[in-house]
Amino acid sequence: MPLIPLQELRPGLILAEDIESPDGRFRLCAGQELSASLLRLLRGWRVREAAVEDVPATSPGPETAAPAQELMADDAADVRARFAHAPLDEPLVAVLFDQAQTRADRSPGPVKRLPARCESARKNPPTAEQLIDGDPILVSLPEVFMRIREVVSDPASTVEEVTAVIGKDPSLTAKLLKLVNSAFYARTLRVSGGMPSGRVDTLSRAVLLLGLNQLSTLAMGVSVLPLFKDIPAECMDMRQFWRHSVAVGLVTKLLAVRLGDPSPERFFVAGLLHDIGRLVLYKQAPALAGEALAVSMLSGRLLLDVERELLGFDHGQLGGMLLRKWRFPESLEQAVWRHHDPLSGDEPLESALVCVADMVAGAVLPGCSGERFVPRYVPEAWGLVSLGDQDLRELLETAEAHFEVVCSMFA
Repeated sequence: MPLIPLQELRPGLILAEDIESPDGRFRLCAGQELSASLLRLLRGWRVREAAVEDVPATSPGPETAAPAQELMADDAADVRARFAHAPLDEPLVAVLFDQAQTRADRSPGPVKRLPARCESARKNPPTAEQLIDGDPILVSLPEVFMRIREVVSDPASTVEEVTAVIGKDPSLTAKLLKLVNSAFYARTLRVSGGMPSGRVDTLSRAVLLLGLNQLSTLAMGVSVLPLFKDIPAECMDMRQFWRHSVAVGLVTKLLAVRLGDPSPERFFVAGLLHDIGRLVLYKQAPALAGEALAVSMLSGRLLLDVERELLGFDHGQLGGMLLRKWRFPESLEQAVWRHHDPLSGDEPLESALVCVADMVAGAVLPGCSGERFVPRYVPEAWGLVSLGDQDLRELLETAEAHFEVVCSMFA
């Protein structure tokens, strides 16, 4: 029985063998007739090929071409739906729309299952402070995080002290060294003039390469990720959440490097943690989070706007407050807090970079943190970033080239 590449499959073919998603979570059984909707599902699972019953050697006729055209039309409609809140007459938004159409099979796509409604959750919603303070895990941070924070805040700290603290967590050390040795870091370091010779195999060399504050900030950002491993699956697919977060981190850092910032690691961390407020909401108030997701999907409104209506604040503010409680650098806290309203802060550039990266990633790159629409276009933020059409296309190509490798480091 032939194995057929996914792009050559068409409606009407019959599966000859069971087919699973690469992560083993989803399965279609042998004997299933493929439809246009099932083909879309397989693409969403990242399936590459499937065994089907013997395919006639005849050339496809009009009866098989029509479903393929219908499938392409469905893809185009999905992309247009996701851009419902974006002004397509803006040149850079038009570029994003065009790029999203060419990558339609890799986009988040529409949600097929509506989150459970819980209108009673709207009554007496918790404050941001209550959400943060109500979880002892968020209040009592990992020891390695607290020790890193202590040595970073001490001006007398040495490279040896920092590396000794980070080195106590083998998993964190491995992630940091993988990141620093990745092709993505090699590229950005080359652009900034700090390309090393040979492999970075020790934390002390990583500190010398990135700088004490930059590696410490990166370590602090990565060390808090395990705090959210128990998010209810009905609220959020955490694999998709972190894929979106990594995508925003990559694009934010690339934008910072392009602007010549000498310390771009904090921008990667800002992008990585930009939606951490949503994780607090999913973790602490899953019923309210589900209601917000359902209202957004039923009404066609941005999830951001629904959050503000139901809670009186949004996930950016909640995330910023959490980073303030954890005593992250103020610039990082503000970048997360104001990434949907960059001009509301005293230093708008950093939050503007995250704002632009969030829209770019939400439009074109894989992953989803709950928002099914492309985020709102903020012209002032795009003006601060100063991207041209070709700049945007090159940015996307670079981010895509490194995306899967960097994602694998957070698995």
